[in-house]
Amino acid sequence: MRSIRLRFSSAILTMVMLLGLVASVASAAQVTVSVQVNGTALRFPDAKPYYENNRVMIPIRFVSEALGAKVGYSLDRSVTIELGPKKILMKINSDTVTVDSVLQKLDVPARLQQNRTYVPLRFVSEALGAEVGWNQEKRLVTITTGASATPVASPSPTATPAVGGNNMFKVGFEWPRETELGKALFVDNMRVSGGKLSFTLPKEASGDYDGPVGGKSYKLEPGKSYSFPIGKNAGLISLSKAETSGDSWEGYAIALDTKYNEDMALLFGAITNDVVVFGKGNSGATLTEVIQKAKSLK
Repeated sequence: MRSIRLRFSSAILTMVMLLGLVASVASAAQVTVSVQVNGTALRFPDAKPYYENNRVMIPIRFVSEALGAKVGYSLDRSVTIELGPKKILMKINSDTVTVDSVLQKLDVPARLQQNRTYVPLRFVSEALGAEVGWNQEKRLVTITTGASATPVASPSPTATPAVGGNNMFKVGFEWPRETELGKALFVDNMRVSGGKLSFTLPKEASGDYDGPVGGKSYKLEPGKSYSFPIGKNAGLISLSKAETSGDSWEGYAIALDTKYNEDMALLFGAITNDVVVFGKGNSGATLTEVIQKAKSLK
């Protein structure tokens, strides 16, 4: 029984982390997107940003300059972005980037298209201290800086991933076959308050906390109450219970960090002051929404 539980928890964690560890697959059809910076639409005179394989690619100059940064180019096909003391250095066709002398990796290499240098939007914007949101239904990127980037609670997006995309998650929570654990967890139990997720693990359930890479991981004890901080690098929780009438497990994964990996960030990264609960088939929604759904369970 214990080995089954461990396999189930490991499977959830593996699914959640998979696309953060594997390189992008072959390019899908490009879809044009719009970009707003602090509520103002950004205009691109020639080369346009586009959405490809769950990555928003942008011509780097226009967005960087809209954020107040200076962009420079050199004959060795290097690009430099500077904003105050912050400095980003990258080369065309390389997935290695230097941010303030620290090496980082891009999911998609910087590259030339239509005589413009394209890079993943989220990387550059967040490296320059901006918050990035993505509305998949409208194909709209929102970038906020300064006071405009103050976190506020926001609902789950309403769109599902693009047809033919490779996002491992989908928006719109679905219950597993049995819901006994769901009722015990989400009806008058689990809550987010003061930047923390608090709940008591039901006595018949098992659970695991998995911190960020290199962080602590441990099993949760049935009947014990827990409180976990939420937000950047807060980790994941997996919870499960053997089905009463079936031959499988009822299980849920809870992302304490809505930007845990790139796929999760694309669909849920705009959500703050809440966590994301994943149920059947990697379907997810905010805890607030799942609690409302749980009230209607019989």
